[in-house]
Amino acid sequence: MVEREHDVNLLLFEDKHFVLINDLSRLLSHQMSNHKEKRFFCLRCLNSFAKKEVLDKHKESCEKHDCVKLRMPEKGSILEFKNHKHSIPVSIVVYADFECLTKPIESCKPNSEHSYTEQYQKHEPSKFCFNIVCDGKKQKTVLYTKKSADENIGEIFCKNLKNEIDKIWTSEAKPMIMNEEDKADFETSTNCWICRKDFEEGELRVRDHCHFTGKYRGAAHQKCNALFRKPNFVPVFFHNLSGYCNGAQRLMSHPCSMAPSCVHAVTSFLICAAL
Repeated sequence: MVEREHDVNLLLFEDKHFVLINDLSRLLSHQMSNHKEKRFFCLRCLNSFAKKEVLDKHKESCEKHDCVKLRMPEKGSILEFKNHKHSIPVSIVVYADFECLTKPIESCKPNSEHSYTEQYQKHEPSKFCFNIVCDGKKQKTVLYTKKSADENIGEIFCKNLKNEIDKIWTSEAKPMIMNEEDKADFETSTNCWICRKDFEEGELRVRDHCHFTGKYRGAAHQKCNALFRKPNFVPVFFHNLSGYCNGAQRLMSHPCSMAPSCVHAVTSFLICAAL
């Protein structure tokens, strides 16, 4: 972008009328936050900054990249959610926890002239317990206590968890269970419970059900039902795993992906269902 001694900003209206912008911050700041402090905008990418020094530093990087044009949708266009297969509730969820023993450790005496953190004990996992919940119902509880100092409690946890999930995941699909209320619901349904769109006259309807429990879920389009597959992952939720057990990734030997910590210091990770 060419440097100018004085930048002149103009606002273009739909009637091709231009209006002078005396203060870009006053025009755009309220779109960024509710704070009333002045913001400094990059005229190239319209990112805003609280200080001019930060803006100047940003420009050094911004000017090295190609310009990006903002393309707005056409008037009357509608953005519609279509990946209904991703909205299926997770059928299997695991809730787990570890217990640790504290062992004293020896460390160098810290320098009292500076702030410091003194390590005086080490937490070693000694026991774990996990509950497997399928479609809101507890399927099994597994409890294990470390039997010797050489045992890798994290590896044992992963093997036990994988074996138990394997049994559920690879089991045959259960036949559909329908009571009289479910049958009446299917006969009177006028829209697909998955995509929420109405059935057209003469359109084929199918009965959608959970393959793990056999529970009837609702009437659906044949295509929606075919795409509405079970998720290929199993979420595992721990209480304060990242903070208490010195990092989940170090404890877990099975490939997993971490999810952000959420309310009450609950940490979760996903185990891929290529089990």
